[in-house]
Amino acid sequence: MPTDTPLPLVVLAGPTASGKSALALELARLFPFEVVNADSLQVYRGMDIGSAKPTPGELTQVPHHLIDVADPDEPYNAGRFVAEAEAAIADIRGRDRVPLVAGGTGMYIRALLRGLDDLPSDAAVRDALSIRWEAEGGEALHAELLAKDPETAARVHPADRTRVIRALEIEIVSGKPASALRAQWELRAPRHPHLFLALGPGRAALYARIDRRVDEMFRRGLLDEVRGLLEKGYGPTLKPMGALGYRHAVSHLLAGTPLARVVEDTKRDTRHYAKRQLTWLSGERDVKWIPPDSALETAAGEIKNHLF
Repeated sequence: MPTDTPLPLVVLAGPTASGKSALALELARLFPFEVVNADSLQVYRGMDIGSAKPTPGELTQVPHHLIDVADPDEPYNAGRFVAEAEAAIADIRGRDRVPLVAGGTGMYIRALLRGLDDLPSDAAVRDALSIRWEAEGGEALHAELLAKDPETAARVHPADRTRVIRALEIEIVSGKPASALRAQWELRAPRHPHLFLALGPGRAALYARIDRRVDEMFRRGLLDEVRGLLEKGYGPTLKPMGALGYRHAVSHLLAGTPLARVVEDTKRDTRHYAKRQLTWLSGERDVKWIPPDSALETAAGEIKNHLF
């Protein structure tokens, strides 16, 4: 690789439970990689089991960045992620190593590669939508989004307050659906030279992996983790507490939803989320899909061909 060429970064994405973290660790043993986390839950301290965060032992094996950098009640968004990821990337490159950006939060990866979107916003509109959310419920606002912007509605869960409100805000302020404006943003040239890899397990295999992961999370103590967060004052209305697994555990602990139903709802909603992640990845122009049965071999081959 020419010395005057910026060291590229590798992006490793894929749906939840597809094996990204394990593959990132294996690749980091073969190449001079350091991992930059691109999972929106793993940035939070104390949210370990439900986010499938790498174990302390794994974190000591390979340098990781942007893990445990915020408390659950601390604002964290794509803008903060990009700023901290850029700092980590510069630090990694400064030591002649290669950043491996690994995670499944599409908004974060897109913002890093293409820059933050400049979609319109209006605090008054957003506040009004928040009031409506409390009064009418998420299903009503999601139904409105479905009527105005079916493409975005298909990618956003009705319980995802932040994204439903943001999409409606964009449509109200601009008069255009968020999906149309985001399509223009997605055409931007990438800000970093990169290789974009994505794990693509088959749907049946992926859903089986999801079911096993959810069972394992509850077996390992997800309820105790969430109970501890609540006892520390991290209420159920906080953004990360509304994430998969966490909002389900909260419904058991605070509303008495039967545990068996909570587990099954977590599996169902995680499968829906994985489907939306696959939809996002399918729309990315430069993704190279990695088959699960030869993930390490195929990914290593792509990395050698394109980077070294």
